[in-house]
Amino acid sequence: MIKRKTFRHTLGLALSGGGTRGFAHLGVFRAFEQCHVPVSCVAGTSAGSIMGAFLCAGIPWQEVIVQAKAVTKKDLINKRWVIGSSSSNIESIAKRLLGDVTFEQLKIPFRAVAVDIATGSEVVLNSGSVAKAVSASSAVPVLFSPVKTDGMVLVDGGLLNNMPADVCREMGADVVVSVDLNHTRGSGTSSDKLLDTIVAVWDITAKGTVLKGQLNSDVIITPELADYKNTKLEGIEEMAEEGYRAAMEKMPQIQQLLNTKF
Repeated sequence: MIKRKTFRHTLGLALSGGGTRGFAHLGVFRAFEQCHVPVSCVAGTSAGSIMGAFLCAGIPWQEVIVQAKAVTKKDLINKRWVIGSSSSNIESIAKRLLGDVTFEQLKIPFRAVAVDIATGSEVVLNSGSVAKAVSASSAVPVLFSPVKTDGMVLVDGGLLNNMPADVCREMGADVVVSVDLNHTRGSGTSSDKLLDTIVAVWDITAKGTVLKGQLNSDVIITPELADYKNTKLEGIEEMAEEGYRAAMEKMPQIQQLLNTKF
């Protein structure tokens, strides 16, 4: 068994949303695994919550890639028109790997960020079904139906907090490393297609909610994903490679902080 390195301080990993660009998070996990850097807690929004849940459940990143390649657009979208597809589709896909695991059963403490549109408030999910929580965190308004649970009407957390570094702080992490999938997004679109317009509006909104995450991060990993659309399932391995490359560039800084921050 490979032993993890021992550091003075604990590390929290904040994973941003970004649609299918979320596969870049898998490369970040690969880098941490390769460098034997332990992750003490994870907070994720939208795609970041899905990938973070897999990490915290102990599912190998390689297995996630294999399963992701089997996912089709029809698995996500159950109508001819994309608008208003069921968020239960996301839950079903997540369950292929997570099963019925609950937050309490995860190997690493985990939080998923969503928004209750009934109150306009941010909600940090930390109990019950993990698959249901990540489906709520990923329910982009208009594209997917809200998730109704415990009297709340939950949608994608990127509406208020797309890179939840502050949640990692609240979980007790000494050093917070965030992964920002959106630094090349948010410039809008000239397309007159409805889906492109919706995605552009969401990108602009999500990019604007990252500031809080930046202020609460010690290190920010920024994979180069400009060539990949956040609504396409192509390029999974390539996006993971970009995440790996970006994480390895920041690894010396991360390791130094884990030993010397305070």
